[in-house]
Amino acid sequence: MPSATLDPVDPTSARRDAILQSAAGVFLRYGYRKTSMDDLARAADLSRQGLYLHFANKEALFKEVVVQLIGQSRATMRAALARDELPIDERLLVAFMALKSQGDGSEMPQEHLAELFATATQLVGPVLDELEQAMVADLSRVLQASGIAAGWKEAGLGAKDLALHLTAASHGIKHQAKSTAEYRERMRVAIRLVCRVPAPVSTRR
Repeated sequence: MPSATLDPVDPTSARRDAILQSAAGVFLRYGYRKTSMDDLARAADLSRQGLYLHFANKEALFKEVVVQLIGQSRATMRAALARDELPIDERLLVAFMALKSQGDGSEMPQEHLAELFATATQLVGPVLDELEQAMVADLSRVLQASGIAAGWKEAGLGAKDLALHLTAASHGIKHQAKSTAEYRERMRVAIRLVCRVPAPVSTRR
């Protein structure tokens, strides 16, 4: 008889998570419109009817994929920001780089991102807005705790202003950068500008 202290594995939950992970890869590779339920079933090693037992349609599956990816993104970013062994500028860079990559650390395909974001905004818009707000809040706390925000106080800027600036910079650079290396270097510059606290007015000439 199995021990009562052991938590039994829920095969349904594990299978569902596996379907979501495989579906995320398919959507990123082909986009939302070009992806079919056959594509998603094949990636999950299921029949089309087997996939329908878990999800009613492509839209329902896509919604759950987005919600899961958002949760993973938030957790990944918070873990990066919590790395106290790194200087604040490196922690910020690691956090933004983590958001740009997939869960396995590989580069996220760029070709269909615009369409996927547009579809996600249409289907689960409030969730994306909440992620944005949560990211700004996390960045603000770190900028405040590190003392960076205090250095900008005389310039009339607070932690949230700096966090919003970095988030906006990330969005803009993400759409313009032709490679992960270019995104990293341009974000490094944006972060250094924020972390380079301006000198007090009285010391300026």
